[in-house]
Amino acid sequence: MKARESLFKYSKIYDHKGSEELFIDAMIESIEHHRLNCEFYNKLLVKRNFSLDRIKFIEDLYNIPPIPAHFFKYHKILSIDESKVEVHATSSGTLGQKSQIFLDKSSLELGTKMIIKSMRYHKLISIIPTNYLLLGYEPRPGNEMGNVKVLHGMMRFAPAKEKAYALRWTGDSYHIDCFGIISALKRFEKQRLPVRILGFPSYLYMMLKMLKSLNIKPLSLNKKSVILMGGGWKKYNDSKISKPELYKMVEELLGIKIENCRDFYSAVEHSVAYPECKNHHMHVPIWSRVVIRDVKTLEPLGYDRPGFLNFISPLVSSMPISSIIMGDKAVLKDGKKCGCGVTTPYFE
Repeated sequence: MKARESLFKYSKIYDHKGSEELFIDAMIESIEHHRLNCEFYNKLLVKRNFSLDRIKFIEDLYNIPPIPAHFFKYHKILSIDESKVEVHATSSGTLGQKSQIFLDKSSLELGTKMIIKSMRYHKLISIIPTNYLLLGYEPRPGNEMGNVKVLHGMMRFAPAKEKAYALRWTGDSYHIDCFGIISALKRFEKQRLPVRILGFPSYLYMMLKMLKSLNIKPLSLNKKSVILMGGGWKKYNDSKISKPELYKMVEELLGIKIENCRDFYSAVEHSVAYPECKNHHMHVPIWSRVVIRDVKTLEPLGYDRPGFLNFISPLVSSMPISSIIMGDKAVLKDGKKCGCGVTTPYFE
């Protein structure tokens, strides 16, 4: 799929206008590939009376029949032969059933190019040896959760000296290793190397509250230390605090500057990552488009109106997830008002 490959080679990762024609062509390629190689998807397009001839402009892509992410919790749908699956990943399954996602070689290769370009743009690649505190699951055989794979993938962008895990496997389940976390942080402070704390914001908040409740003296981690969060608050949503509050706690208790705290939106059902800019907004890169849909009619909405989050992207060739609706509600904002230098829309 030549247009798809050309899109992911495009150097300006937030240049929607300059890459628009490539994006449209890549989406046409993607839909045609899934139509020809996935019986389910072909039937869906026929039932929705959707034709590729209708795609001329970006807005026409909004008419591609979107599939709810929830669908993949109960159905295994492929657009390739199963022998070509390179990676099998699952969602965390916080609320029960897990989504099953399968990626082939070309999807992985393009995804790797995408994340490298994104991390380079946001100046998150370093050659300095780095200590890692991973606020997620310790790897173990049989754990196919996407967030485990993502956390390990994120360690490629700064060489790891030491790794400490917050969620340790005890033989029959995972448990938060509170004392291990405190010990690692104190050890990292003494070593004076940069520290990268990766994982769920809910676990970051729990860790910060624990440090406060135990009257641990505020730490002063290396100034090049970074917080990279993702995965949302999940089942701890009732204890959620705002990002400014969370980032302020990070600065006060760990000595990491607010501008070095970055959240990522990512989902196992949608393989494009959305890192925050320096002003903490998640702008839409050239590899996707974001549509907010009315929760009743599913009609596209404009800026500043809340609805379901719909991602459109040609990245994945192994499954027909070219247009997928998440269970999350969001609002789309005009990127020109951000002030970081990126002008593409961002979502909250």
